[in-house]
Amino acid sequence: MAQTAGTSTEKRTIDSVCGGCHNSCPILVEVKDGRVLRVSGQPGDPRTGGAICSKGQAGPQIAHDPRRLLYPVRRVGERGAGQWERVSWDEAISELAAKIKEALAEGGPRSVAFMRGQAPGWGFTYDMTQRLAHCVGTEVGMGASECFVPRAIMEGMTYGGMPSHCDYENADLLIFWGKQPAFSVAPSLRKIYDAHDRGARLVCVDPLHFHLAATADVVLQPEPGTDLAVMLAMIHTIIEKGLWDSAFVDAYTNDPGLKRLAVHVRGGNAQGIPYTPEWAEGISGVPAKDIEALAVEYATTPRAGIVSGHGLEGRVNVTQTTRALCILRIITGHLDRVGCDVFTPKSPDRDPRFTLMDHVLPDFEPAGPTKMFHVPPYNPPDSRWPLLFGGQGLMPTPDMYRLMEEGKLKVAVFQGANIMVTQPQPDVTRAAMAKVGYICVIDPYLCETAELADLVLPAATYLERTEPEWFKSDVWLPILTFRQKCVQVGEALPDTQIMIKLGRALGFEEEFPTEDIDYYINEDLKPTGITAEALRKQPRGIPFATIEYEKFKKNGFRAPGGKANIWSEVLEANGFDPLPNWIEPSESPRAQPELAKEYPCVLFTGRSGPMYVHEQRRTIPWLREMQPEPYVWLNSAWARELGIEDGELVEVSSPRGKIRIKAEPTTIIKPGLLYVPGGWADANYNYLGIDKDLDPISSQANYTMCLGRIDKISGKGEVE
Repeated sequence: MAQTAGTSTEKRTIDSVCGGCHNSCPILVEVKDGRVLRVSGQPGDPRTGGAICSKGQAGPQIAHDPRRLLYPVRRVGERGAGQWERVSWDEAISELAAKIKEALAEGGPRSVAFMRGQAPGWGFTYDMTQRLAHCVGTEVGMGASECFVPRAIMEGMTYGGMPSHCDYENADLLIFWGKQPAFSVAPSLRKIYDAHDRGARLVCVDPLHFHLAATADVVLQPEPGTDLAVMLAMIHTIIEKGLWDSAFVDAYTNDPGLKRLAVHVRGGNAQGIPYTPEWAEGISGVPAKDIEALAVEYATTPRAGIVSGHGLEGRVNVTQTTRALCILRIITGHLDRVGCDVFTPKSPDRDPRFTLMDHVLPDFEPAGPTKMFHVPPYNPPDSRWPLLFGGQGLMPTPDMYRLMEEGKLKVAVFQGANIMVTQPQPDVTRAAMAKVGYICVIDPYLCETAELADLVLPAATYLERTEPEWFKSDVWLPILTFRQKCVQVGEALPDTQIMIKLGRALGFEEEFPTEDIDYYINEDLKPTGITAEALRKQPRGIPFATIEYEKFKKNGFRAPGGKANIWSEVLEANGFDPLPNWIEPSESPRAQPELAKEYPCVLFTGRSGPMYVHEQRRTIPWLREMQPEPYVWLNSAWARELGIEDGELVEVSSPRGKIRIKAEPTTIIKPGLLYVPGGWADANYNYLGIDKDLDPISSQANYTMCLGRIDKISGKGEVE
C-alpha cells in the first residue's frame, strides 16, 4: 500500500483512519490527481471486519466539498455581517499571536481561552492543543460538560475507569441503554448481530423503538430522563430476590453484604420510599413486570454486558444515573469478566510532560505515564466543577460561558466547536460571544459560530491530517493506528499544525522547535517506543497492550480503598449523595405539573441519523440525500387525533422558544412524546432546550429534554 499523499496521476491506495466520528475506523483511501476517489473499510480489521458507515463512504465529498473555507479570512465589517477579506497564513497567525500577547499583558493568561468541540478528536490533536494552552498559562475549555465525561467521571469514582469494551464475542446478553449503535458506531453492528446469530439476546432501552430495537428480543421505552428510576428498581429487584453475586460483592466492594445499598433501595433514601418496579412504572411508564424481568435476566445471565450511550445524558440526573448503572454491574459481578463489560487500556502510555504542565504548575512531578487524558493535577481557579475537570482536564462549559458573559475573555479560540448550533439557547451564546474581545474560529467551514468571529482559519479534514489514533467509541481494542494525509485541499491546515505555527509566533520556539509533526508524535509516544516511522510501516495498527479479564483479582480497583465503591467515598467527601437517589429531570410532568398544563408533551432530542454527527456533514450531497430536512416525530395514532398529517409544517414550542418544522407521524414513539433531532441550524432544537438547570456534580445542563407542545399552523401561518 502507498503510504503518503501526493499529486501523481497514478491511482494509489493509502491506509488511514476515518475521522467522521469518534469510532476511528480503519479505512482505505483511493487517491488520484490530488483527489480522494473512494473510501472503503479495511478488510479483516479486528474491530470493524472491514465495515464502514455512510459518513466514512462520503469521504470524497467531505474532503472536496465546494462549500469549504480554503484560506484564512479576516472580518472587515461588523461581527455577523458576513464581510471578509482573504489573508495569508502568515498574516493570520501574526494577528492572532499579537492579540493573544495583548491579552496576556492586560488580563493575564486566564483572559485567553482555547475552546474545543468534537470535530478535531480527543487524542493526539487534543494533546497538542493542551501543549499550546499550557505555554500560554491556561487550560482548554468546553467539550466535556456536554458529552460522555459526566458518565466517565462517575465510573472512574466507582471502580476506577470506564469499561469501554463490551465482550461481544462471548456475551449471552447485550443491553443497549441510551445507545443506538446504528447511528454512532455502525460498523459494530457486525459484531452485535454475530452475537445475536449465535444466541445472545439483545435488549434495547430507548424511548424510540427503531433500528437495533427493531430486531431486539426485548425493548423498554422509558420516558426520557427516567432511566435512573428503572435502574434503581432493577437494583431493588435483584436485592429482594437474592440474585446478587455475594462472592464478588463481599470480596471486591466497599459494601459487603449490600448492607447499606439494601437499606437505601428499601426506603432509606432521600425520598423515603422503596424503589420498587411498581414505583418506577409510575415514573418511567415501563411496566413493572418488564423491569423485574430484565433485572432477573441480567442478574442470572453470567455473561452479560450493558452498553450505555449519550441517550442517558443532557439531564441533571446524569451522574446519579451512571452511578446506578455502575452498581447494577457491580452487584451482579458483570465487570471485567468474560462476556461482560471489560476494562481495556484506552491509550498507549504517553509522556506526562508532553503537554508542558510545568508551565502552569512549576512543581509538576508526574507519578507515571499518561494513560488516557493529560489531566492537570489541580483545579483551575475559574473551575466550579472540580470533579468534571478531573475527568478530562477541560474547563466546564458553564464556567466558560460565565467568563464570556462577565467580559473576562479578551481572546477566544474555538477549535471545531460550532456552539451556535450545538449549545442550548443560541441567543445566550450570541450575547456571550459579543462580550469577547477577539474571536478566532478554526473550522473547515464558515459555520454559524465562525460568522461571529474576527478571524477564521481553515481546518483540514481527517483526510488531510497525519496523526496517531487511539480514541474509539466502541470495541476499544488496545491498538494504535495511524491516520495519514491523503490529499491537500486549498490552504487548509491540520489543527495540530495550526497549534505549532501559533506557538512559534507567540515565542514558544523551544516548546515548538519544528513544524515536522513526527517530532511531536514521537515525543508524546516516547514511553511506548512507538514512533511515527514505525506507524507508517504498520499503519493498520500496532498493539500497545493485551486484553485481560478479572484484573481486580490481582490489582483490586482503582477507586478509594482498592474496592469497587458502591458507597461512593469521593461523592461523600465532596458533599454529594454517596448512593444514587431518584432525581427528576428539571422539567417533567412530575417536576412541574402546572407548567405541564400548558406544555403537556415530553420533548427530547438526540442524533439526527447515521449520516450526521452533531451539526456536521449537512453540506454533503450523498448524506443530505439520505435525510434532506429536519422533522419532528410524534406517534401516528396521536397525530390523527391532533389532525396532523405527514409532512405538515407544525410549530413545536417550549417555555423558552419555538421552531417550525415538518411533522413525521410514526409508530416508533409513544403518544405524548415529541422527538426533534439535533444539529439542524434551520430548525434548531436548542431554541427549546434548557441551558440554566445544571447537574451539580458534572455541570451538564438538562438540555436534551424538556416540556413542550405541538400545534398546527393555519393557512395564514398562525398557530391554531
